Formats: sequence, structure tokens, C-alpha cells
Amino acid sequence: MIQQHGGNIYGYENILDFSANINPLGAPESVKKAIAANVADIEKYPDPNCTELRKRLAEHESVSADNIVCGNGADDLIFRIVHALKPRKALICAPTFSEYSRALSEAGCEICEHQLSEPDNFDVDERLPNALDSSFDICFVCNPNNPTGHLIAPEILKTLAQKCSENGIVLVCDECFLGFAECGEKYSLRNFLSSGIIILKAFTKLYAMPGIRLGYAVCGDAATAEKIQECGQFWSVSSLAQTAGIAAFDDEGYIHKTLELVEAEREFLTGELTSLGAEVFESAANFLLFRSVPGLCEKLLAEGILIRDCSDFGGLSDGYYRIAVRTRVENEQLIDALRRCING
Repeated sequence: MIQQHGGNIYGYENILDFSANINPLGAPESVKKAIAANVADIEKYPDPNCTELRKRLAEHESVSADNIVCGNGADDLIFRIVHALKPRKALICAPTFSEYSRALSEAGCEICEHQLSEPDNFDVDERLPNALDSSFDICFVCNPNNPTGHLIAPEILKTLAQKCSENGIVLVCDECFLGFAECGEKYSLRNFLSSGIIILKAFTKLYAMPGIRLGYAVCGDAATAEKIQECGQFWSVSSLAQTAGIAAFDDEGYIHKTLELVEAEREFLTGELTSLGAEVFESAANFLLFRSVPGLCEKLLAEGILIRDCSDFGGLSDGYYRIAVRTRVENEQLIDALRRCING
């Protein structure tokens, strides 16, 4: 049972979803209250320029609002970037998030895959910038990578940014999971932001708002942001999504609580999975990639638990799975079910 993405719980009853990597704390109360208080806004067209949201994001990112584009989730922005820039040849890593290749393929772009090595824990190392030359127009990286959860070292990011700049390559870095990493700012491409760089972020994962659909791109120059803004639908972000994004920053303790919970539960799950004989790959995100016996997805589904089969990711095969980090009670339910599935 392979699903293209996690979170497809529809058609199941009373399912415990470990396939979608959403903040286990749930959406901030500030977001829920703001949506409830502004529900009448559904009777009006949203601001197509997301003026107030971009102003708040500009303060948060310490860049000009002219360098920020908002979209209907990061996925929307991936497609808009590709269709706006019209690259002819792209380099992506494997395994990684599938929407990069989907968007590139839809635009008729030639795709080259840089295979990440399992013996090297799927690290992005100097081999990636070394693989780039002037024949490429765009390069996508994910940091931390999905589904491995691995961070790209700052020195590799710096080299990658320099290599792309020297060869006129647009570098797109997906940082949608970076907020779950301890000292994540240290690993952000934001430290090397320049013309030709685009950083993708979203409220989906960190703020547990997948149903709202809200993401944004931080561009190294305003001209690139304008190109992306002009590509795609006119009203790309709903009124309530804009309200939710502005309100998300009001809960000051939310991120700190998230980091504490995710770190503790990720460590718990890693230890329990290892004790069950699984090969667990180190992660800085709110999910874990592990390798175990074939057929686990179907067995767990019979237990009322949905996990992500990763055999459709480039470079992975049958027996690789991804699970979200959830609350202790839910994580214990998963481990108990896994114990029955693996040990009988």
C-alpha cells in the first residue's frame, strides 16, 4: 500500500495517522481564535498581495516584503517557481520530496537525480555541488531532507550557494521542516541569501495547519519574487489563511514547547524502534525514516495505524518506512502495534 503523500486518512475509520508529519501539539490557540473571530471574511475576496501577512513575514525573516511571495502551501509555490522560471535542466536529490520532480516534469524540464548514499546516512555532501555545472538551470534541495530527516551542513550549503551563483543556477531550498531542528537557524540557507536563491517555508508542518494551506518563499531578489507572484492564480491565499499566518506568531511559547516535545519523543521512538530490530536513520525533523520487515504498512493498517511506505522514493526500496513523531501516548500505541506486527 503506497500513498503518494502522507495524511490521506479519508476512507478509513478511527485511524491513527503517523503518515503526516504535523506538529503533535496541534495548531496554536492564537490561530484557532483568530480564524473563529474572522470567519466573516469568507464573504470577501482575499488580498491578492497578502500585504499584512508579507509585512509580518518580512519582520520575522528580516528581509524586505518585496522579496516574499505567499502561496497555497509550499507545494503551490514549487509549481509556481518552476512555471515562472521555466528551467530546462534541473538537479534534485534522491530520495527526496516528490513534488519537485512532478513540477519539473510538468514543465518539460530535464531532471537529473543525485543519489544520496545509505552507507553515508543519506547525507548531502560535497558531491552535490561538485555535480553542478553551467548546463543546469535550477537545483532543489530539502533541509532537513524528506524522508531522511538529515540536515545539510552549513559549509556544504555555503559551497552549494557559491557553485550555483558561479554557474547562474537558481538554488531552491525547502526548509519546511527546519523549525523542528534544534538551532535550526544555523542550518538555514538564509545565512547565504543572495540573488538566485529561493527558500521555501510553510505553516503546514510547524504550526499544524495542513488544512489551511499556507506557505511562502523568501527570494534573494525582488525581481524573482515578482516573477513567481505573477505566475499562478490571482487569489492564491484565502482570507482565513492570511489571518491564520499572522496569528501564528502570537503564541511565543509554542515553538519552544514544540522543540522540547519533538526531541524527547524522537529519542523515545528511536530507542524503541531499535530495540525491535529496525535500522533507524538519525533525524533532526519531526519524523523518522527506518528500515524493517516488508509488509508493515498493511499489518499496521489492520491495527488502525497509518504510516508512510517509502518504497516509491527514489533510491529507496521495500522495507523503508517513515513515521511522524507524535505524543507519548500515541507513540506508545504505535510501538505496541509494531511489536505485535514484527514479533507476532
